[in-house]
Amino acid sequence: MNNDINKKKRQLYNLENLVENHTRTERHLEQYSEIGSKENKDNAKEKQTTREREIDNLENKILGEDNSQTIQEQLNNISENFNGTHRYMEANYEKIPQENWDNLNKKQDNRIEQAENLIDKLDFE
Repeated sequence: MNNDINKKKRQLYNLENLVENHTRTERHLEQYSEIGSKENKDNAKEKQTTREREIDNLENKILGEDNSQTIQEQLNNISENFNGTHRYMEANYEKIPQENWDNLNKKQDNRIEQAENLIDKLDFE
């Protein structure tokens, strides 16, 4: 029971964090649409798409709705998100504030844990 409450709290925290990051990036894309490289804009739009998918997934989990994705699809999404974040962290490690760096590392650790749990589920199927 306590474990479920902690899980829901983490999910709500992650949802809040995703929505805040999505909103902030959206605002920057609107305000600075005339400046910046096309590559940076494309990268930001790709992140936004990933965030939107993650927001939808978290909302469904929090609401307890059935996940229509297969375990393999979930693993693929986690892998894509992990790799995308890893590339972002490598490319921007000097620019990322320590608090954000720590949050990204926690998120990556959570993704590893999620993947391990899904792999365990695959073992039982």
